Amino acid sequence: MTTYEWLNTLRSPVESKTLMTSEWMDRCVGRWVSHRRYLYGKDRKVDNLVTEFSTDITDDGWVVLWQSDRNEGRMELTVEGDWLHRSRGYYTEEPTSSRIERVDIDTLVFYSEYSGMKFREEIRFLMMDQYRLRQTVGYKDGELIICGQYFEERV
Repeated sequence: MTTYEWLNTLRSPVESKTLMTSEWMDRCVGRWVSHRRYLYGKDRKVDNLVTEFSTDITDDGWVVLWQSDRNEGRMELTVEGDWLHRSRGYYTEEPTSSRIERVDIDTLVFYSEYSGMKFREEIRFLMMDQYRLRQTVGYKDGELIICGQYFEERV
């Protein structure tokens, strides 16, 4: 048994999942540039965007600040067991929560539902946390409304 496995036996399953997710979230801390490509709606309208963002640790969790040529914003994040709580959603100003699935040590998947939409977002670290790959798909009324692909690099 590794030290990491042994430490997890000292915590409840919820605490253990929160710890693993918190460690993953801590790896996000820093400044990033995100090169984004979106496909929207039935006609698959293409949209490209570059967004700069930073993630910092707070007393309660993390905060993400972003800026692009279209908008800027702030989102606070906390983790509780298998849930990521956001102070706002991507398509709403209201708080949202996402169920977390851990794929491997480098990859988390977030499942969210709000405003009649369902989202699946996957984020994977690459190359010693220098890069991240993200993809987001969103559905409404059984139709694909958005497909986003992101290449993010630490700056």
